[in-house]
Amino acid sequence: MYSLAESGISRSHPFDFFRPKAYPLARGHETEHPGQRTDNVMGIQNRFRPKLLLLLFVVMAALVVVLRLSGPALVSSERVKDQIEAKVSAWTGAQLSFSGTPTFTFWPHPQMRFEHARLTDPAPVAGDGLLFTAQTVSVSFSLLGSLFGAPSLGEMELVRPVFHIRRDEHGKFNWRRGDGMRTALKESSAGEQETAAPLPEFGEVAMRDGAIVVEDRRRGEQYRISDVEGSIDWSAVSSKLDVALQGVINSEVARLKLTAGQPMQLLKGQNSAVRVTLDSDPLRVDFDGTANLSANAYAAGQVKLSTPSFGHLLAWQGTRFSPVGKLGEVSLEGQLSTNGATARVDGLMLQVQESQATGALDVSLPPQGTPRIGGTIAFDKIDLRSMIDAYSPLPGGDDDSLPAPVAALAAIDLDLRLSAREALFEPVVLEELAAGIRSVDGDTSLDIADATLLGGNVSGHISVIGDERGSSGGELQVSLQNADLGALVGLSGLSGPLPVGRGSADISLFTDRAVSELQRGDISGTFRFNLDQGTISSFDAETFEKQMAENAVFNAGKAANGSFDFSDGLIEGRIERGLAELTKATFDGRDKRLSLSGVIPYHSRNVALAGSLADRFQSEDAIVSPTINFLIGGSWPDPVISPVSVLTEIPAD
Repeated sequence: MYSLAESGISRSHPFDFFRPKAYPLARGHETEHPGQRTDNVMGIQNRFRPKLLLLLFVVMAALVVVLRLSGPALVSSERVKDQIEAKVSAWTGAQLSFSGTPTFTFWPHPQMRFEHARLTDPAPVAGDGLLFTAQTVSVSFSLLGSLFGAPSLGEMELVRPVFHIRRDEHGKFNWRRGDGMRTALKESSAGEQETAAPLPEFGEVAMRDGAIVVEDRRRGEQYRISDVEGSIDWSAVSSKLDVALQGVINSEVARLKLTAGQPMQLLKGQNSAVRVTLDSDPLRVDFDGTANLSANAYAAGQVKLSTPSFGHLLAWQGTRFSPVGKLGEVSLEGQLSTNGATARVDGLMLQVQESQATGALDVSLPPQGTPRIGGTIAFDKIDLRSMIDAYSPLPGGDDDSLPAPVAALAAIDLDLRLSAREALFEPVVLEELAAGIRSVDGDTSLDIADATLLGGNVSGHISVIGDERGSSGGELQVSLQNADLGALVGLSGLSGPLPVGRGSADISLFTDRAVSELQRGDISGTFRFNLDQGTISSFDAETFEKQMAENAVFNAGKAANGSFDFSDGLIEGRIERGLAELTKATFDGRDKRLSLSGVIPYHSRNVALAGSLADRFQSEDAIVSPTINFLIGGSWPDPVISPVSVLTEIPAD
């Protein structure tokens, strides 16, 4: 085939005629070197490039100036304003007004800015009907559409907006649906073909340096969220809704993210997939599930809640408790289902510091009344003292620096059934605990139905009485059966001649002082111990009798090299303002009975007792040893023992 190469014609690019070409020199001149020809081409290109860039810059600058000067003439601010007002009215039914002269900017995109916006309800249920104010409202639009008289609105930006949200005593909100929204929802629910004007798209709304003022007259609450920033993106009615906002609540930054798969379904009172995240230093909440905003609103899905400090969370909420901060980190996870003002969490996984639990929770938040938490929780380990302390508020004071009033015990009502493999109530540890904790109108109680303590069974009742100033007293009732009472004596930290053994105990104590201020001398009550087959350590009865026979005062330590075994022991007494009074204490040994009575000021460890050591059996033909009467006084564990005969001729009994 005949080719260009064979014809001597070189192959060229279709646009080669734009390229600078080198021509041969005139006849008689030397031919150019190829390298010299390339340098000439580059030089021509370098001379043209700055001129081209300068030309482009001049054209762009001229275009910007022309658009800047002609923009107000080409774009009607009234059309943009009317379109914004119609859009807002269709959604809210409220009237939007501006004051001042609107301004137009072209760079980086066409935008119209309006000053001093004000949104009001023309027919308010209560109040002046003010819904919203903003320092400026800026809206972007299509310049091409504006030239044809139909500006297409884009992103709207609110600078320093203030939203007013109010709920009256009957539960009605001041924000309502506009005619356009109601019509769209009605036709959509009925499956009718659209006959009215279509609902304008919500679009994207951004806000800076805003605030939300909430007034809930039904609950009697009012608070303000400041420094609100973020965006609401709902590009089309059929698309998903994305909300990303952050603000400051009670001096803490909170960030909210919400995604609704079918927002129009929510507005129609139907179900929609919803994802909500609330993130702040005191609290983090994650919800992923289904929501419904009908008259019977509900939500169902997986929920996660965590706080690094329960005390910090309550302080943020406006409740001040003294020892509750000891609870530290708390996290909760489970399947949430709500119905009105009540919620239930099934498959609960709860962690309080290092304790883990499972179960179910019921939460009630009545519009007017005290919040209530109930349910059944099974712990692996639990600190009962911390749980009781959590409901011991600080006494009333003059400190009004907190963002909300100080709450008393009635802040939350509780009705929980608890079980625990191990429960700590210093200084003892209970095993296999089954208990219930209740808090109603400020009175908190812990009822122990059954548990294992010191190798025996224990049941009891602990209560804290509350008033408007905090806790005003408490009560403790404990019953032990077949327990190692010697271990209980060991936990007391006392030494010396003390009875040990297995048996039962009944203790009833009360106080009229605040639990957070409780001292040893503030406790009163009664106690009773029954011991079987026990021993009084550091007490040698034979040596004791020899010392008494000398009719001289001696220290108890001189008769401490032995023990006194007994088959039955009984201790009864009462506690009053720092004094433990032994009304009766008897120990029946094999041959002797030891009896004691008197007063023990346990805060100083001094004792003042009277006692006797007598033969246990006194038959007619038996040789009876005389009863030994004595007094015990001084500091425990080595008090001074005085034979009564040294002081008086009158027998002690």
